Amino acid sequence: MWKKVSMKVGVYLLLLFMAVISVPSLCARAKEQPPRIKKVQSSDASSMLIYAKLPDVYGEYKIYRASKSPASGGKFSLLDTFSRYGNGWGSTGGYWQTSGDKRKVTCFSENAQMSGEVIFLDTGLKLGRKYYYKIVAESSIDGKTESNIASAKTTLSTPQILKGYAKTNRSVKLSWQSVPKAQQYIIYRKSGKKWVRVKTVKKSTSYTDKNLKAGKTYYYKVRAYAKSGSLKNYSAYSSVLKVSTKSPTVKGTYKPGSVYGPSLNSSKLLEVRRVVQSFKDNYIKKGMSDYDKVLAAFNYIRSNCSYAWRGWQYNNANTAWGALVYGEAQCSGYARGMKALCDGIGVPCYYVHANSKAYNPSHQWNLVKVGGKWYILDAQGGVFLVSGKTYQKMFGMYWNTKGLPSVSSKDHPKGGFAGSIY
Repeated sequence: MWKKVSMKVGVYLLLLFMAVISVPSLCARAKEQPPRIKKVQSSDASSMLIYAKLPDVYGEYKIYRASKSPASGGKFSLLDTFSRYGNGWGSTGGYWQTSGDKRKVTCFSENAQMSGEVIFLDTGLKLGRKYYYKIVAESSIDGKTESNIASAKTTLSTPQILKGYAKTNRSVKLSWQSVPKAQQYIIYRKSGKKWVRVKTVKKSTSYTDKNLKAGKTYYYKVRAYAKSGSLKNYSAYSSVLKVSTKSPTVKGTYKPGSVYGPSLNSSKLLEVRRVVQSFKDNYIKKGMSDYDKVLAAFNYIRSNCSYAWRGWQYNNANTAWGALVYGEAQCSGYARGMKALCDGIGVPCYYVHANSKAYNPSHQWNLVKVGGKWYILDAQGGVFLVSGKTYQKMFGMYWNTKGLPSVSSKDHPKGGFAGSIY
């Protein structure tokens, strides 16, 4: 009897073992999907972004490029090769990045395994040329699988108007971001229904439009131009900026001795007020929260002002005029400029000076009220809505609190440091 039972158990185990080892043959492993290029897009005049979705393979990814349509005889050439785990991954701005074997292409990924959604950056291209791309995944299991072919033309980046304000009641000053490879910038203006081309400037990224009418509202936009061989290349138009030559109405302290700069005369204070008016007209929208308003002001001043390395005594670098009009300031100018912006948009704000206990007793910044609580904002240092404890611990800053509101003991949920806030 036991012999019969043991034989049955043995047969059962044998059948079970055969079933287990035969699973792969009965249920074949699903073959990986091929890589897919979702889109190709010009990054600027000489570089291209390739947005792709890569399979999870243990092998290599090869990037190919052609400068002529394959349908018309164009041939693909190997541009670069990547292994799944990359070559020297490093984290930048929330993304992992690595270079290919030939160091011609850079890959940006959400993880260090180079699978799923990735972006390849191809540089050193010619303006106005159309380029074609494909990706080949090589796996020891699935062999070679090819992506679709996608293409795009390199174009000039779209210029961004950084600042525009009524310099006088009959002139408007504009400044915009430089565009790589641009040879000229074309400025357009509208005061009625039609856009008029008013000026073409070479290389410069600023322009003053004169002989305007007082008390009118004007609209401006800019686009870049460059010639590449016989090809004429135009960028897309910038967003439209509105500027009024009417007397500014934003609230604030615009009398001599102002917190915006005790040394500023009435003329310079009027210029500050005009910049604040333009900022409010263009960047502050109905329904915005105080957080959104303060973030807009923080980004605006950091985009339009650079640190005055020569010293605070040059070009009113310790005033709001230096920060908002001239575009260069030290910490005091940043803080006074931020105070002017906040006053103009109705956000409670204080200008604060460090005391003798601080790591830098000369430093200056702001306290701003958002969501019913007061936070530290240091525009020059890139500090946005942090607690007093954070500011003291990380930067060693102390101040006399008499006459000032108590600062929150916790950072704002959306606060942080330049590059990490949103």
